[in-house]
Amino acid sequence: MNRVYCTARSFRTSVKSNGWVHKWSRFKRWQEMQAAHVENVQEKQRNKNFIRLPTGLYITPERPDDLNPKKAPADMTRKDTGQLPMELLTWHTQMRYVDHSIDNIKRYRRYKKFQHMQYDQRVIPERLLFLGPDLAAAHFLVHRGAAVKFVGDDNWYKKDKWNRYSLPGRKVDNLFIEAIDASGTQIMFEGLENLENLQKLRLLRLANSEYVDDWCIGRIGGLLPNLEMLDLSGCHRISSKGLMGLKASKNLKFLRLEGLSGIRNLGKSALILEDLLPKLQILGMDYELSFRQIEAENRLLEQERVVLDGRGNAFVEDDNSRLFLVMSTSSDDKAVTDDHDNPIMTSTVRREIPKMDDAEFEEINALSGGKLRHLLVGSPSGYEWTETTERILEHEAELNLTDNVITDPKMLPRGKRPEFELPEHRSRLEDAKAQFLKEFGDFEENSDKEQLKSH
Repeated sequence: MNRVYCTARSFRTSVKSNGWVHKWSRFKRWQEMQAAHVENVQEKQRNKNFIRLPTGLYITPERPDDLNPKKAPADMTRKDTGQLPMELLTWHTQMRYVDHSIDNIKRYRRYKKFQHMQYDQRVIPERLLFLGPDLAAAHFLVHRGAAVKFVGDDNWYKKDKWNRYSLPGRKVDNLFIEAIDASGTQIMFEGLENLENLQKLRLLRLANSEYVDDWCIGRIGGLLPNLEMLDLSGCHRISSKGLMGLKASKNLKFLRLEGLSGIRNLGKSALILEDLLPKLQILGMDYELSFRQIEAENRLLEQERVVLDGRGNAFVEDDNSRLFLVMSTSSDDKAVTDDHDNPIMTSTVRREIPKMDDAEFEEINALSGGKLRHLLVGSPSGYEWTETTERILEHEAELNLTDNVITDPKMLPRGKRPEFELPEHRSRLEDAKAQFLKEFGDFEENSDKEQLKSH
């Protein structure tokens, strides 16, 4: 089997006079690579057929561009007009901003793995032709760790501890999939296309599947019309808007949503979905907690310091007019990135102390679910928040106390170790403020008096 690479170019390192210059590969979907390959093959065929001799030899044109299909000037790309590629210009301007931190390298490797999985889960027409829709879907699912059950058969077919499984290798008549358990697998949007034409499928479990998102939910609603039971427990990539994609599943009777209490407005969408589908019963939904979250959001938006942008993201503005993100409209809380996961606004993720009263800070932080403190003391890139981060911050606070260095309470993580609500720490901070006012307060009063005398 030929290996297919899904990136435009691999990681390159070149030696310059002043050191090493690194460049990440540009992310590309496999569909784009395949389209570029087809275009290249067609261009070579046109050149070979320009002048072909009876002996099999051929003469290529002096200007191969003359054989290419003519385009209107408005439809021409930079390649057609002979200009430098935009990716080259972008790389040249962003060379000094390439992030080689451990956090960014992990994100790059995760995205590269994600691209390969996209290509690996595509629909293979030959498999569908030789096995039929149900058996082809069974091979696809069981090979990736799922379990399937057929109509009239009480056994669940899945891999054993040696990664072996027993499924027919050729088409079998009257063999239909009735239930699928894909919990904890890496099924994504591209893989759901393999479930088309499963007319007898009644149960689908996708619990704790990390790549199930809003696009998958919308595809399930239109792909599986006879589905009766669906389990989305632990799928944290879905949002309240994405859940409405199930409104096309008229036969859906049971929907399980356990472990999704942190998703914004999910309870409201669940109630609307139950109203649209009279047969539907949603399980594992804590409506009381959802209403409390909605109430907290409304109280947060009533704060004088909170402002909204055009996308509905909420920011807290401190006394120095700096903005701190406290509520995001996206499901994964990455309001500072664009569709290609590139940073578009770095001023909202900062390790700085907002200039505001401590009590007001704690109130806004509590209403935002800890988001304000999370972004203050979290990862510098704003992507990950782990227990290791809290331990490092607590250790820094301990060292600062031994060195008589005052750490502002806003920069301390809350919840894991409450002993950092220290009376000693608070008293030291108040003593430092009092000493500052004592030293510099008199200086400001004296300077004001001198200015009055001079006038």
